[in-house]
Amino acid sequence: MSGWDDADVDRAPICPHCGVTALPAEQANSMDTRFVCENADCEAFGEAVDQGS
Repeated sequence: MSGWDDADVDRAPICPHCGVTALPAEQANSMDTRFVCENADCEAFGEAVDQGS
């Protein structure tokens, strides 16, 4: 695996509306953490962001 392949491992998803990194909805030590957009200026503020595959 190259350095570029490693770059996408365990990263938070990016909001498709504003391009800002989403934050966990609640503090958790789980792989099933739900992420939401925390950009108050975004139309998707507070909505879940898809983590993709």
